[in-house]
Amino acid sequence: MRDKGLIALNYKVIILDEVHERSVESDLVLVCVKQFLMKNKDLRIVLMSATADITRYKDYFKDLGRGERVEVLAIPSSSQQKTIFERRVFHLEQVTELLGESSTSSSLSLRYCSGLFPSMANADIKPEVHKLIHDLVLHIHENESDIEKSILVFLPTYYSLEQQWYLLKPLSSSFKVHILHRSVDTEQALMAMKIWKSHRKVILATNIAESSVTIPKVAFVIDSCRSLQVFWDTNRKRESAELVWVSKSQAEQRRGRTGRTCDGQIYRLVTTSFFSTLEDYELPSILRLSLRQQVLQICCAESKAISDPKVLLQKTLDPPDPEVVEDALSMLVHMRTLEKTPPRGRYEPTFYGRLLASFSLSFDASVLILKFGDIGMLREGILLGVLMDTQPLPILRPFGDEHLSTEYIDCYFSEDSDNTGLTGRKEILVMGNLCAFQFWQRVFKDKLRVEHLKQLFLFDETKASTLLLPEHEEEWCFFHNLVQSSLNHVSETYEDVLNSVHRFRPKFFGLSCGLPCYYDPYEFAHTCILKCQPKGDSDALEVNDDHLEPSHKTKKCFAIPFVASDKFKKTDVATKFAAIIKEIKVQCTEDMSGYQNINDGSHGNGEPSICIYFANGYCNRGDQCLFSHSLQAKRPTCKFFFSFQGCRNGESCSFSHDMVLPVSSYSPTLCLPEDGDAKAASLLGLFPKSSDGLILLLDDTDLHYSLNFARYFDPSKIVATTSLPQASIFESTLEEVKIFWDLYHPFQTVISKEGENPIPWNEVECVLWFPNFGSSSEVPIEPQKVLLQYFFEYLAIRILADALKQVRVIVTMNNIRFSQLEAEKLGRDSFFFLSESFPFDEKTFGKLPETVTTKKPMIESRPISYVFKLHPPSVVQFGDYATRLHQLLYNIQRRDVE
Repeated sequence: MRDKGLIALNYKVIILDEVHERSVESDLVLVCVKQFLMKNKDLRIVLMSATADITRYKDYFKDLGRGERVEVLAIPSSSQQKTIFERRVFHLEQVTELLGESSTSSSLSLRYCSGLFPSMANADIKPEVHKLIHDLVLHIHENESDIEKSILVFLPTYYSLEQQWYLLKPLSSSFKVHILHRSVDTEQALMAMKIWKSHRKVILATNIAESSVTIPKVAFVIDSCRSLQVFWDTNRKRESAELVWVSKSQAEQRRGRTGRTCDGQIYRLVTTSFFSTLEDYELPSILRLSLRQQVLQICCAESKAISDPKVLLQKTLDPPDPEVVEDALSMLVHMRTLEKTPPRGRYEPTFYGRLLASFSLSFDASVLILKFGDIGMLREGILLGVLMDTQPLPILRPFGDEHLSTEYIDCYFSEDSDNTGLTGRKEILVMGNLCAFQFWQRVFKDKLRVEHLKQLFLFDETKASTLLLPEHEEEWCFFHNLVQSSLNHVSETYEDVLNSVHRFRPKFFGLSCGLPCYYDPYEFAHTCILKCQPKGDSDALEVNDDHLEPSHKTKKCFAIPFVASDKFKKTDVATKFAAIIKEIKVQCTEDMSGYQNINDGSHGNGEPSICIYFANGYCNRGDQCLFSHSLQAKRPTCKFFFSFQGCRNGESCSFSHDMVLPVSSYSPTLCLPEDGDAKAASLLGLFPKSSDGLILLLDDTDLHYSLNFARYFDPSKIVATTSLPQASIFESTLEEVKIFWDLYHPFQTVISKEGENPIPWNEVECVLWFPNFGSSSEVPIEPQKVLLQYFFEYLAIRILADALKQVRVIVTMNNIRFSQLEAEKLGRDSFFFLSESFPFDEKTFGKLPETVTTKKPMIESRPISYVFKLHPPSVVQFGDYATRLHQLLYNIQRRDVE
């Protein structure tokens, strides 16, 4: 709806499910649908929920001004479900009575809930609550003979899951304990939940299990009635999580996890009176968050009906405080993502703002990406931004064993904060996972790429490499403490963000290319040293690895560290990461005019910083103290404030929250679009300088590119191929151009039957291709991708087999099409890396036959020349693959291509 407006709702009926969940996005979808309902009277909306406040939704849609009829339909049970299963609810009084404890309701609330009512009780989980859950699990187990009936326990945090798990750990002979948390791969965890004949299944879960997953055979739900919610923290200038009591609606959702296939019992660990005073519904996200990202996205909306955040947000089901919206607008204007336009004072997005809003990431992660782009490290920045928003992260986090988790991180990133400036745990975690992702790309994925090239002409499917089987990737990841699904998720999101940058083409993008940092050093090598280790008790998650040998469960690679400190430019990336985090923190909190140029550690006149112990009243060193005992002295810098975690103490912090970077180093760079002028010199400058070098124009259908290039480059050094029959075109300018007629690209131009190829590849220094995919939007995208993939694959084999190290490849196409085809990824999969890109001069060299239209604001559809350089995979790592490719190339029996 944001991108297409009313056109997005070109349906007869739209169904919005789980409307009670009340994320900011779901509330915005609801208000946008309502706005568009006023323009489309034929559209019907169906809202679905088991626990929503029906009256509120009826009233919300009654004011459309057209006599709207809002119907409420109760969905009956399926006719096939003949048995209505009973769900019995027990509160704390009944639970303690079951366990033999008799106390008054008020004393139970004080003991287990820290108060008589939710408004006067904090939601922390006391040790007594964990002990109560432990005893209740045992009671259920002893009194329920059916071992297949499992127990689901709702707890609010990862820490509380750990605490409960530690208590249940000694009972492993009776229970199989599973964990559901967003840091754990949910798909893998659910696959592991087998029905046991000898053990009862206990699932410890956060609110991820309220509606996101369906767990079979749950007969008992133990609900702590606590939840973790995210709020905007004005002190820390970031969103932070707080423990709160659940609403009655949430408790009903949790109750609904049982009673589906058998009778269910629900144990709520609050008293009946306490439960009766809980809020009916949880506070919607739109009233808890800063709304920066949502306000920016609203301002970027295509339709004027939904592009004014002040108006639109006041029409939501629960309008946020206007001051919150104003604060978000002010901050976005300060960051130059929005600008206020006269005379009506509308907020219009800048190019920078539209580019930020195009990323499917959080606001901070998106800002970080573009700041890395400004310093020429866009691709590293994209990975860091994606990892900031990813759960679970690629590096395995063994539940209940933080020491082992730290060991796994250290295998990839172990740097002194004094060398990098990284202080926050989250940043170190992200850096470790960046190195892990790059390690996966460099070692496993590159191996697959080499094997794929070697197999291209082995058409007998029985000869396919076993390395291509998915389970071998899962096994390899397990050996190196990695989560396969997370790596693939990061990879997909990375491509999505990168393709968005290709569509917008910011000014820095043309030169923000080159070899990824994980190719430094180039001859990186990793050889697995696999050893069996005893399977520890710390692994609470049973992995579904029936396809593996039993010993694989305990095999690990001991060739550590996987990424040494001098590999992948780790220190350089981490240092820039730390500096950019500080920039973002400053930019998002205060106006720059309030900051002075402060040097870290002392005043400009060399005076020492204040003694923190003196400031707090208990320094016992007196005159011997090396720090100042003057309250006017500078306070040491708070290392937490300038991390993404932020400082939770706010203004009461004993350390300084002032900027530690010189003002001159801070630059709120306005991200600008690429310069519009196309220069012929940009392309001509890449042509061979030596008299022996040739340029090769592949698939020059009507030879008009050859004709134009012959005016600026020696025609005798131009080789062209065309699918046209010989001499169907005659131009005197083309007399010296070497033309190969009746060749179809890429099957005959790059790879030919029995290796016989007429093109003098040993003399070619520059390959140019102007792919013609047609201008019609009806042309399917997949055949185009396949053609582009073949181009890169065949050219990679030709270059690697013939050791053509000098060849530079230039592909010219529309930038929107380049993005749609994920052309950079296709090139990278054959070891071609984008080294630069620039607008193609159609006035000088001729128009591209393909045009792609776009109405997106600030996205310009234009022809771009993309310069690729093939970087051969490491011989140290993959052996003499070139000889094998050479043999295949010159012994090939090409199959018919239709």
